[in-house]
Amino acid sequence: MQRGFTLIELTIVIVLLSILALGVSSYIGLGASMYSDATEREQVLTQSRFVAERLQRELRNAAPNSIRAADGPLLRCIEFAPIVASGVYLQAPVAPDAGNELRLALLNWQDSYLGLPFTIYPRQLHDIYGSSGSTIPLSGSEQDDADGNSATRTVQLASSHSFPLDSPEQRFYLLAASPVSYCFNGVEGSIRRYSGYSYNATQPLPPAAVGSLMAGNVQQVRFAINDAVLTRNSVVNLLLQFGQSQASDMFFNYEVHIPNVP
Repeated sequence: MQRGFTLIELTIVIVLLSILALGVSSYIGLGASMYSDATEREQVLTQSRFVAERLQRELRNAAPNSIRAADGPLLRCIEFAPIVASGVYLQAPVAPDAGNELRLALLNWQDSYLGLPFTIYPRQLHDIYGSSGSTIPLSGSEQDDADGNSATRTVQLASSHSFPLDSPEQRFYLLAASPVSYCFNGVEGSIRRYSGYSYNATQPLPPAAVGSLMAGNVQQVRFAINDAVLTRNSVVNLLLQFGQSQASDMFFNYEVHIPNVP
């Protein structure tokens, strides 16, 4: 007598195997989808953490009272003047006096410093970006002081000048040849870094320069600048939202204290 399976039994087995296969494939697909989402989220977080940390570091090296923010249609930018070097001046022509000689206490002098913006006691944005006289190109010639002290330099300016005010601590700053801007583009959902353009009295949106892409998948950016008061230095609040949609909960909220003072 031959034994076998009936058609009904085979049908039941096929149905059960189909249900089992569907369940397993759904489970595997859900796991793969979760892994893909987690990987994509981690990539966005890594990229966003990079731009947030770099912007913080650069802001902390900004010249006093050089940070400004501006909003445009779907654009937000923050701009600042990076410090190349700083020190103390021993002699400088300050109003009402005028002259062309500077005596600077500065270690590790470099020839490339000549031609850079030189500022004394910048108290407002106009002192950095405008024509108040607080910031001038350090154009001229320089030499070691006659006493052989390599920590002090004498700079002969190309023309006579008078700085409006004396710094209480006799500080001076040498600024980068170009300011730096970080701009959020709401259409692209990106943050780009701009440099290599001129100082302008009016903040450009965006600057006339080629921007380097710093981060994508950016949903929202806010810059808030709190000027220095007697009890604290200036503070910049940064709010950066990253993700694939406005509902994303990936936020970076920083409070950056600016240590440099005039």
